Amino acid sequence: MPARRRPRSGEIMRKLVLVPVALCAASAAQWSVRVEEPTGLYRRTAEVVALPLGRFAPHASGFAVIDPQGKEVPHQVSAGELLFPVSVMPGELPGYTVTCCRTEAPRFASPIVARRLGLHRLEFGNDQFRAMIDTRAGSIVEVYTLRAGENRRLNLVELTPEDRKSLQGDIHEETPEAARVIPPPVPGVDGPNTGWTSLGGSGGFASAEILESGPLRGRLRLTRQGESWEIVWTAGAAWFRWKAAKGFRFAAVSAAPYVPFDRCADGSEYRWPTGPGGGEPPFSNIAPRNWKKLPGGHMAYYQGAEDYGALGIVALDPDLEWRGACSRRFVAEKAAGSTEIAVTFPAWKGGETVLEARREFRVLTQPVLVSVSPMKEAVPPAREPAPGEPVAELRANPATPFAPVILPLDGEWELMWAEKGQGPPREGWRRVRVPGTAHVQWLEPSLIFTRAAEWISSKEWWYRRQFETPRAFGGKRVFLQFDATDYYADVYVNGAWIARHEGYIDPWEAEIPPHALRGGRNEILVRVWTPVHYYWKHRPYTVKGSYGAVDQKPDDITALGITRSVRLRAYEEGRITDVAVDTRLTDDGATVEVELSAESAGPGLQWELTLSPANFQGPPPIQMRSPWARRLAIPLKDPRLWWTWDTGTPHLYRLDVRLLDESGRAIDGRTLRIGIREIEKIGWHFYLNRKKLYIRGTNYYYHLYMSEMDRQKYERDMELMLGMNVNMIRVHCHFSNQEFYDLADERGVLIWQDFLEAWYPHDRGFSLHASRLYSNHIRYVRNRPSIALWAASDEEDFENYRDLTKHLAAQPFFLDPQRRPVVRSTGRFGDSHVYYGWYGGSIWQYASLEEDFVSELGATALPNYETLKTFMDGKWPFTQYRDDWEWRRLQVPEALRAWGDPAGTTMEEFIPRTQAYVSRLFQLAIERMRRRKAEGAGGILHFHAIDIWPSVTMAAIDFERRPTKVYDTVRRSFAPVAALFEYDRDRWPAGGTFRCTLWAVNDLWKAFPGLSVNWKISSPGGQSLQGGSFAVSLGEDDVRRAGVVEWRPSVPGPHRLIAVVSSPDGRQISENIYEFEVVAQ
Repeated sequence: MPARRRPRSGEIMRKLVLVPVALCAASAAQWSVRVEEPTGLYRRTAEVVALPLGRFAPHASGFAVIDPQGKEVPHQVSAGELLFPVSVMPGELPGYTVTCCRTEAPRFASPIVARRLGLHRLEFGNDQFRAMIDTRAGSIVEVYTLRAGENRRLNLVELTPEDRKSLQGDIHEETPEAARVIPPPVPGVDGPNTGWTSLGGSGGFASAEILESGPLRGRLRLTRQGESWEIVWTAGAAWFRWKAAKGFRFAAVSAAPYVPFDRCADGSEYRWPTGPGGGEPPFSNIAPRNWKKLPGGHMAYYQGAEDYGALGIVALDPDLEWRGACSRRFVAEKAAGSTEIAVTFPAWKGGETVLEARREFRVLTQPVLVSVSPMKEAVPPAREPAPGEPVAELRANPATPFAPVILPLDGEWELMWAEKGQGPPREGWRRVRVPGTAHVQWLEPSLIFTRAAEWISSKEWWYRRQFETPRAFGGKRVFLQFDATDYYADVYVNGAWIARHEGYIDPWEAEIPPHALRGGRNEILVRVWTPVHYYWKHRPYTVKGSYGAVDQKPDDITALGITRSVRLRAYEEGRITDVAVDTRLTDDGATVEVELSAESAGPGLQWELTLSPANFQGPPPIQMRSPWARRLAIPLKDPRLWWTWDTGTPHLYRLDVRLLDESGRAIDGRTLRIGIREIEKIGWHFYLNRKKLYIRGTNYYYHLYMSEMDRQKYERDMELMLGMNVNMIRVHCHFSNQEFYDLADERGVLIWQDFLEAWYPHDRGFSLHASRLYSNHIRYVRNRPSIALWAASDEEDFENYRDLTKHLAAQPFFLDPQRRPVVRSTGRFGDSHVYYGWYGGSIWQYASLEEDFVSELGATALPNYETLKTFMDGKWPFTQYRDDWEWRRLQVPEALRAWGDPAGTTMEEFIPRTQAYVSRLFQLAIERMRRRKAEGAGGILHFHAIDIWPSVTMAAIDFERRPTKVYDTVRRSFAPVAALFEYDRDRWPAGGTFRCTLWAVNDLWKAFPGLSVNWKISSPGGQSLQGGSFAVSLGEDDVRRAGVVEWRPSVPGPHRLIAVVSSPDGRQISENIYEFEVVAQ
């Protein structure tokens, strides 16, 4: 081996893995292994065989395995066996050679996945399938076949509830579709859909062990009351074996009425096929079948028309009896004792998928035959070592310098509109600044937020700019890069069409072919246009979320343009195409795992990762260099974790990624900030770094024209929202600009990240199209520590929940290595959208909320008078100017029902009535949900924070960023340590007994012993009428009843009960206020 250089002064150098060493020319011992295919039907490729170590006695380690071509193959020694892959064609007897004994154990490349995620999840699989076990639920809750077609790799476990109670409160509960959405029961398979589990035990697993993790076999053992599971799978195999007690319960498989499978056939070979060209099996409908024994020993689910892969079930125990087989729910049961099945993932071949399932069945049940005999003659060394993990070095060096070769194109462009399809205008061009939105660039400022802006969105807009090709671009690949265009964008360079992009927020790029780029002056033309629709009235095929259509904006004003920065970028022989970061806590610290992708134009390229503190003083940088690899992991002994602002410090690291050539020069680079943390959702409780966190949040829009938002404006909005004491912000039905996520990372606030709005087409083609678009959005923010959850859609109807969200919800599994929680559609199945007191019902219903989680609730209040008069002055009362008020998004029937008739009042007089009404609503709801934290409530998100434009909506902060009374109420009710009120009215009779229960709540992870909840009741003039104090001690993440305030009022008028939480030394921690009216009897 070549000599290694000495470490430089101050450099830390440590080998993470070893390269395979050369094999000995003369081994101490060697054996001949011959393999044979037993069925005569199938070529076997890289099938893993397991040979007892007794055949190689007395040796138990130091092996090398050489294939018939003289190449080394990987091997694994574990559980008393030697494992290695073999390939054989029927009729052949290829020979493999096992030698012993090498002195250094190689580290082979491993496709086996076996890893713990957070507190209660265990992921396993290989390059053919992936699965996830929820150890708390005691079930397999996610399974994916990686053999399915593009955007068709769906979760084959269906967890959709099937009881009518689960639809209570659903926004679509009263629709005709709701009556049909619960499928008929499967006889003999009772209970809820909890995943794939076994019958011999109950509850969660007390222990979960990873017994083997590759490179050729994975093995898990999970133990709970009554039984143990053992799950085994091998490299390259499209199956896993599953041992448990008494049998198995699959509730449910993603089969009709669920997506994707609409076929199921058993393994019987006598009924089909009956000859060539026989089509599909005639017995392949999804329907329950009861069998004493599984016909043919197996069955397979698949779809007839599209490649969603397939799912096979193999009865490795012939004593299993089957109920509901070939339906969405089935049970395989044995009277007593241990039993075993296999779950397989056959390739899809339309009507012949059943034949592929038979192939997997035979391969699994009839493994390759193996014979071993000693060898006396010497075997030459392997010509080529087996693929191994790359050499990686850790050292304390700064990142290699890198400066991209770019030509910024922000600044002066020309702009003109045309009717759709007319092509670029010949005249009328205006000079504008890019980035920007066409409405802002074309109109006078006084017209931007008026009806005069409506026509802009109905045209196509053309942007034009000239540039000179820099000399530095010579001989390089040139890309035109946009940080965002909105919505459809077609790009032309010197008259040649280059690319089209669909989207409104995600960055994209297009390579300019050499023939299209001139050496001197060039011209870029960009055509943009946007659909205009309202989602209740249409089912749009566009994915623009709330910025395409939402209750809070006018229907006919939708932004479009080159809305973020644009540049030309030149690359040399290689370039980075993707970086995905995973951070995991370990027993001795943490691991930062980086998945890397690049386009390479030559050998010798290597990766360099440099991790250093970004917002804190810490240890010197940690740098890793490695040859070409797909995944690299940096271990950290004493990591500084990322926390929310109310639980700790949001520590951030800087990660510099460099692609180096053979000389060590950086030819491409990326820099990002990451936070080391884990986020997990168990039921509707969130866990940050394995500690339960109660969620206090809000929903956020920010500006109708996102191009107008910069860091300073986001800082203003972030400061206002955090002033409400929230630790989570739901980015409602859209993605934001990068500056917003920068601040969320820095300030330590979690982001609930929505994607779609609602009311999209019932069209499988759209489901696939939306999935493709979702991929770009996930990549856009997945490395952000603030991102806590992916929500695929909002309030979707049942058909789109069944199909569209099923496709969308699978995307994060493959694109987000952090495995963040996923919600298919908000406002459903545990997450509630509650609008008592606005869309029906009474606000007093909030006093008895029993929801697990609420991600939306609210009602509209008028903005502050100073803001409202700027766009609605002279248009009062709203009942007489209904068209104008509805254009400003006031829902007039709901407003009249909630606020009453404004007749006889001025605008200024009426505003407090509306804000007091909504303030009461939020105090009732928020404080009820917080009192219920010990009963299982996980959190509540106020709707919503800030108006998107000059309008009349549910925002607590108006468009001019003036907080309303609602803002102050939410702020007090959301204080991390607070006094809470429990009451059932806001009007009390004079002479009667006033009664209000006081509670104390603590959302923090530290105890507060010896607190006082001091209270007083004040008169209309502010005089203190009565007071008292309750002593209470709060543990971590605790809520307790402090006492009951009783008082006999005598004077009618507005009163206030003020409650202050004080520390033992008298320091005020928080204050809360309950406003009520004393009325004459």
